[in-house]
Amino acid sequence: MSLLKEIVARILFPNREVDFIPVLDGAFSPNQRLDEARVLGPEITSPDDMVFGKDGALYISSERKIYRCTGLHFENRDLLVELPAMVGGLAQLPSGHLLACVSGYGLFQVSTSGDIVRKMESVQGQALRCLTSVTIADDGTVYVTDGSSRNQPEDWLPDLMQNLSPTGRLIACKSDFSDATVCIERLNWPAGVVLSQDEAEVWITESWGHKLTAYSRNTKKVRTIRKNFAGYPGRIIRLPDGDFWMAFFAVRTQLTEFVIREREFCEQMMKTVPRELWIGPSLDGKFNYREPTQIGRIKKLGIQKPWAPPRSYGLIARLDSSGEVMHSLHSRVGGRIHGVTSLCATGDRILALSKGRDLLVELPDTSFGRS
Repeated sequence: MSLLKEIVARILFPNREVDFIPVLDGAFSPNQRLDEARVLGPEITSPDDMVFGKDGALYISSERKIYRCTGLHFENRDLLVELPAMVGGLAQLPSGHLLACVSGYGLFQVSTSGDIVRKMESVQGQALRCLTSVTIADDGTVYVTDGSSRNQPEDWLPDLMQNLSPTGRLIACKSDFSDATVCIERLNWPAGVVLSQDEAEVWITESWGHKLTAYSRNTKKVRTIRKNFAGYPGRIIRLPDGDFWMAFFAVRTQLTEFVIREREFCEQMMKTVPRELWIGPSLDGKFNYREPTQIGRIKKLGIQKPWAPPRSYGLIARLDSSGEVMHSLHSRVGGRIHGVTSLCATGDRILALSKGRDLLVELPDTSFGRS
């Protein structure tokens, strides 16, 4: 019934903005280049984000822990700290202290010895329960994204399927967590944040809005850089040359968006079906014979076709300084690097975390498509 209403609305209101899923072509043309990435070190359980420290070590958040990784391939992994809940976004202050987004608790500042220096648990009277990413400007200003007021970061799938009004926020504060203010409200699950090349703007990815948004630090105005991505954009990083890398932790499908619109069916599914079997995106995409109505991705003659409807997918894209997508790397259906949640650069090396497959990988030659 809701689909019929949408068709009628499109006829009666032809000028209404309609967010059709775009075809993967042009700069997003499917390939298998992400599967060429080299795995670094042993598996790491559900890695979420990473940041390079001033000591040359790579710090990775994994469930409730932060690991300090060293060695040529970051194979040596020492526990830095275990926090009270799931740890997500990471950043490093000029002092060397780490900033960590902790599910349900807020923003923690952690010393390089693993001590908790301070916490920021609320802003303007609202608890910080769903911090997803954090970055730091050259002047020391900290910008952090709060994904939702209803759910915590690990509940990203219920938040998507609930399809309620956006409650995400962009928050700014000083490095000691003082003068915390809300810059933008009603963001649609902001999952990544980075400063523009000249640091005049803060760029935010809105996963459920499928777009990249910019916030002017001077005028406080908000603009859309690019909208209607074919995937759910996640974290984004800036390279020294001014380009950006953006991770998409999953891609959109017609089936998922149809189910989200059919509210009665969707709500009944969420009540009665285990979450791992919902009709929706997944980070790992491991096949389960109980998956409902997703027959198109089952193996045929022992082969899972790369073009089958994707439940999980691996996708990252390189953007220029204006936000235009230059090229992308894919791990298609049946690939080995799905659910990419974080990217990090050091010298000529670009690293990525596949949360869906518990992997830290180094991307293949990324100069392809660079003008």
